Amino acid sequence: MTKTYVVSGCGMKFDAALWPVPPGVEIHFYFQCMREPQFYKTRTILDKLMLEVGMFPDRVATSGEMIPSHFCWAHPDETTSGVFRRSSGGLAIDLEGTDAQRPVALSHIVKTLAGDRARSTTVIHWIVKEEEGPADLSGLDCLYPPRLRSADGEESQHVPLSDVLPPAEVEAVRASRAQLGPMTEWPGVRRRANTR
Repeated sequence: MTKTYVVSGCGMKFDAALWPVPPGVEIHFYFQCMREPQFYKTRTILDKLMLEVGMFPDRVATSGEMIPSHFCWAHPDETTSGVFRRSSGGLAIDLEGTDAQRPVALSHIVKTLAGDRARSTTVIHWIVKEEEGPADLSGLDCLYPPRLRSADGEESQHVPLSDVLPPAEVEAVRASRAQLGPMTEWPGVRRRANTR
């Protein structure tokens, strides 16, 4: 069974540092276009993000192909950022806290999403706006965010906070996270009774 993910953010690539696409993985790259895309209805998170950032399909890299090293980070504005499951729109990897000096490598995203799927195909749509990055890779402090999962092992049902809350409330939630330790309950969340 094929699982498809969509990566949205800002990013850069280094042509001098090549790496091979692993077996069972396809990476769909997109390019920036100045004209408005024509959609009658957005059916998936992929359609929504293509409209939001104005990018169109460019080429597909298949397993064994050598591609440049790509890096991404969260959009600095309200634009949706993250790695999403295409079918459900669930957030698979959060890009919060990333920037041009602390990006996430495409190779990490591929390894995280396809690592336990040796017999199935993983497709990644790389809808990342390219920006100028540092001149060499040695200055990067790459981050390795974990995969978000729900109780059944699938992608979480999380959506980016900016999709469900106004900007002022998003900042309040982020500020409150720093005050809550691992043993502290989030306000408004009740523990489920143990039914065993």
